[in-house]
Amino acid sequence: MFYRKYVPAPHLRQYVECFYVWECSKILTTQLPIESPPNGFASMVFNYGNPYRVVSQKLNGSIAPKTFLTGQATKSYQLHLSGKIGMVGIVFRPAGLCSLFGLPMYEFSDERINLRDVLGKNIDELYDKIEEAASPNERIVLLEQFLNFQFLRKNPTPDAIDYAANLIVDEKGIFNINELIDEVCMSRRQLERKFLQKVGVSPKYYARIRRVSFLCNVLAQQEWQIKDWQDLIYQSGYYDQSHFIKEFTEFIGKNPSFYVKNNIELAKYLK
Repeated sequence: MFYRKYVPAPHLRQYVECFYVWECSKILTTQLPIESPPNGFASMVFNYGNPYRVVSQKLNGSIAPKTFLTGQATKSYQLHLSGKIGMVGIVFRPAGLCSLFGLPMYEFSDERINLRDVLGKNIDELYDKIEEAASPNERIVLLEQFLNFQFLRKNPTPDAIDYAANLIVDEKGIFNINELIDEVCMSRRQLERKFLQKVGVSPKYYARIRRVSFLCNVLAQQEWQIKDWQDLIYQSGYYDQSHFIKEFTEFIGKNPSFYVKNNIELAKYLK
């Protein structure tokens, strides 16, 4: 299994977290489930492998389009893959997709929307080039050129919502919303309205997503070796163990101990 992230050019970093390529040299003869907790990022995905299904609270086994946009995931979901794996994607900073493309992100939460329906039929030409490219690097170059064109066309300037959302990411979701309101000099109502437009959820809910996302990453990497739960709970900004378990189970659908022993995230297959 090959999975690699690529750092965007400096002028895109306010809006783009990374590009990625995910491929497998073997054809999967049995179905492979891959688990994904909510991560706080929106994305565009171009799948040049076999179609795969998405299982979530909202998408119960739907086949993902070959090119799609996904907004904020508010709960854990699974990809059910088989055959050839081959896809590239753009992972956007929380407000990046709206800043670059002007899209109302509240319409895309927990969805996988065909990019052709959002950006028009010209996306087919980009997909064909990606499918025909000879290497992962060539595919990433195509994606960066695509974003560069949009950057020049839109000429975006980071605003207070970009700043606020990126700050929540940097602080791993451990952030006081009242302090954030003071930081961006907005009323609570104004911040929530603009945040919903650019990110897809409220700032308070987004902070919860980022906090559990960071925690899942720690657990997935260390797996069953995690022993000092109290220290981890404290570092992750939870009040106590019951708060931690309730919050974790709400977003992931499993209690933390079961998740540590049985998670089937992509990282498990890259060791």
